[in-house]
Amino acid sequence: MLLPSTWRQFQLFDFLPVRDPNYKSTAPLFSDPQLTAITSTQTYIAFATQDTYVKLLTKDNFTLARSFCAYDPGYRITFMKPLAHSNLLVTLAEKQNSPAVIKVWDLNKIMNLDAASAESEEVTIHKYVTKVSVHDGADFYPISCFAFNDYLTCIALGYTNGRVIIVRGDLLRDRGSKQRLVYESVDPVTSVHFHKSEEILYVTTTSKILTVLTTGRNDGKPLRVLSASSGVAVGCADMDTRSSRLIVANTDGFKYYNHVSKAQVVNFTLEKKRILRLSKDYLLVVCPIEESSAPGKNSLTKILILDMSNMHISFSLTIPNSTISHAFFSSAENDVFLLSTDGILYKLHEKPISQQVEMILQRDLFSIALNLADQYNLDNETRFRINKLHAENLYEHQDFDASVSKYIDCLHLTDSKKNSTKDSFVDVDDFVIHVIKRFKEVSNISNMTRFLASLYELNLADSDHLTLLLCCYCKLKKTSELDAFIDSLEINDSPSDSQKGDSPTRNLNFPLIINLFKECGYFKQVIRLLYKLNHPYMIVEVQMNELNQFGNCMSYMKSLPIDELLRILIAFSKDLLDYMPLETTELLINVFTGKYKPEANHSLFDESLSESSPQEGSKDLIHNAISSYTAFLGYLSRNVPQSAENSILETTDSEPTYLPPRPSLVFPCFVNHPREFVVFLEACMDTFEKYQGNTSDKKDLLITLFEMYLSMCKEEPEKTDEWLEKARNLMYDNAKLVDVSSILLISHVYDFKEGEAFAKQASMDFEEGLLRMAQTTGDLKAAFEVVNKYGKKKPILYKMMLKFIVSSNEIFKQATAADFRLLLDEIKSHKIATTLEIINIMSSNENANLGLVKDFLIEYISQANKEISNNKKLIQSYEGESTKNSFKLTELTTKPVIFQSTKCSSCELKLDFPLIHFKCKHSYHQRCLIENIYIPSENEKVDSKPKCPLCINELQSSRALRETQFKSKDNYDVFDMDLNDATDRFKVITEYLGKGVMETELPNK
Repeated sequence: MLLPSTWRQFQLFDFLPVRDPNYKSTAPLFSDPQLTAITSTQTYIAFATQDTYVKLLTKDNFTLARSFCAYDPGYRITFMKPLAHSNLLVTLAEKQNSPAVIKVWDLNKIMNLDAASAESEEVTIHKYVTKVSVHDGADFYPISCFAFNDYLTCIALGYTNGRVIIVRGDLLRDRGSKQRLVYESVDPVTSVHFHKSEEILYVTTTSKILTVLTTGRNDGKPLRVLSASSGVAVGCADMDTRSSRLIVANTDGFKYYNHVSKAQVVNFTLEKKRILRLSKDYLLVVCPIEESSAPGKNSLTKILILDMSNMHISFSLTIPNSTISHAFFSSAENDVFLLSTDGILYKLHEKPISQQVEMILQRDLFSIALNLADQYNLDNETRFRINKLHAENLYEHQDFDASVSKYIDCLHLTDSKKNSTKDSFVDVDDFVIHVIKRFKEVSNISNMTRFLASLYELNLADSDHLTLLLCCYCKLKKTSELDAFIDSLEINDSPSDSQKGDSPTRNLNFPLIINLFKECGYFKQVIRLLYKLNHPYMIVEVQMNELNQFGNCMSYMKSLPIDELLRILIAFSKDLLDYMPLETTELLINVFTGKYKPEANHSLFDESLSESSPQEGSKDLIHNAISSYTAFLGYLSRNVPQSAENSILETTDSEPTYLPPRPSLVFPCFVNHPREFVVFLEACMDTFEKYQGNTSDKKDLLITLFEMYLSMCKEEPEKTDEWLEKARNLMYDNAKLVDVSSILLISHVYDFKEGEAFAKQASMDFEEGLLRMAQTTGDLKAAFEVVNKYGKKKPILYKMMLKFIVSSNEIFKQATAADFRLLLDEIKSHKIATTLEIINIMSSNENANLGLVKDFLIEYISQANKEISNNKKLIQSYEGESTKNSFKLTELTTKPVIFQSTKCSSCELKLDFPLIHFKCKHSYHQRCLIENIYIPSENEKVDSKPKCPLCINELQSSRALRETQFKSKDNYDVFDMDLNDATDRFKVITEYLGKGVMETELPNK
């Protein structure tokens, strides 16, 4: 007999042939040839013999546990079935010309009978739970099949005369029952099975398959005929309890019927004698085989267990010279029992699933092994191993596409949170490296790309894997995948997000990736990546140097914040002025005059804009139409839409949201663009006063614009007068701000005589110039007028006037004593010169006498004597205070201190022990002192000795002052500044000496 070739065959069950312990004895067990029925309950194997006895065997060693009489003599037990998951046993016995009797037994109660009761037939016959007698007319015909529902509330019996009788009632509680005929035909009934709804009963006969209702009146008619052309042999039908479908076996295969029609056909061409539905999707099939031989025919029986889900044979066993008389299933242990005619009980048990998988893997049937692993919900480690072995096998057979698919399936079974050897069944890094090495050849780069892409999708890739993936994309020219990868990047540098996890994209070597894209010519992808990374500077660099898309670049720049835009303008304004002078000049003016506001949209990725190039016509237009900032604004207003013009006006009137940068930052960018530079400088000058800019920056603007005006005379000789007029107006309008030396130098370089004259005239101080002019003419009166008018503002004029009077005898004779007194008093009050310097000035003229400075000297000497007297008093006071402090220190260090205080200096309560006295005459309770915690300063040494809370601030101040004085010896800059600013330098030196600057080290604290 050949099995169907499409069904693979395995041995996934263990079998154990059990010989009857009492074989060939006078009291055989299951080898008894008079055995009529056998089944298995939760605890026992029960079988019946011709003498109406039921015998119970233990399942562990198959020994007799109990034997009892179940029926009156003359009856024959033809059916035995257990109630699922219990020790309740339902038996059916028949007797010719008598009604069939159904009894329900509680085997636990039977086992609890004493030996005498168990051996008494009168006792055991009546130890049933329920008894029902079933009448079939004259009771001439035997019962061919028997079934009941899970709760034993409905029993169906099929007869060989074509009748089906239903018995309904609460049989477990013995509350009575009713029976009625639900179907009648001329064909013998071969099987009855309940649908899960229990209202429908499947009925098979030798010629038909049908359903009948178990409720209501149907007059013996079927509910639905499922098959009118073919019937079912006895034992060749069973119920799939999970789907409530009827399984029917014939020579061609198996047919599945639901309660409406035929649902499925499974081809399996083989003669079948019996089928039994087991657990899961297993189906037991008993097949008779006859083999011809010379002397005669040998009878063989083939036992098959089919996996109806995976369509393979899970077990095959050939039993020679014997047939299977009974087959039953033990749900408690998931064991299958087969009783052969030679008295051997075969026990079949499914092997552990892990062992099944290993057996299948040994035959390289990886798909079947994986299906089993999925059906049994095996762990990821087992499924990973199956997929990896499958992938390795496919690789060895050079099926690289399928192999990498299986490797990818392995990735789905790993845990991204546990990719270490310690916490996971596989080291993901080692596995990935192994796969990459296998597909590193150029011919397999597409497969490696698939694997790396899956690695990234599953969040298992690190930065090196992603870099390699991008290299593969570039090699294969997969621009769409590159775009998708860039779009999927999630880059966020906020601290809260960085704590959530370490994303591989955060550690990517983006400079390397950008260079890779550039080398491969993927500049659009470079732009997209840089935009994702928020690198405006590099975006502009690529747009200008690689793509020459100046229009897109300018649009993008106008959307940037001011800080980024300023950095870019400093670096690229020169090139932008070459290609887009008008737009660049406008942008520079807006940025450096505080009018810039970022635009909401840009056209960075707009491919419709064509590449820009320098336009000579544009340059000519600017050259002819723009000669100043005013003309530039007029040009813009004529060449922009009305809406844009309104926005420009609004920007001009609004206050800046940032501090305008220094215009000098972009001065070098205007090389070869003098006219644009002039417009830019004029715009900055126009708005400088409005925003109160830095004076130094304005001076730079003035000098630069002055030089540009003069340089434009050489650039445009035909407009020399116009440019000179602008330079002249700029110079005179800002006379107090311009740098005279720069004006002089620039005017000399460009041969601007008027500028040189202006610089020479402005180089002299105005007030001093007026005084020197009066001195030159010898007009003493005019000189005094200048001094009286400007002397308070510029006191040096008094000293210059004194020198002028004594410079010649004629002028000296014109001056009066009051004039000298005025000058000397002002010089003294403003401290312009010392007494010695005044005497030196007066002595330079031989006509000057002591009487002119007598009052001045007397006042100076009296003031000096007064200061000396005050200093002596201070010395005496300091000496007395020093002597007093020295005496106190001596007493504190050498003599005992007497304390007379009776109250605590903190809580002001009466002092009691424990207490602490300080030499400052303050006393405290110890508890009060603990409450006053003292924290030492940074520079103070930590001392465990307690300190008086009332005096600690004074002590700290003294120490801080002493430290400051001692540190002043190292601060030379402050000493030099004090010395230069002081009128009495000797006093400054003595003060520093008094602070201890000459001491070598700080005294001990």
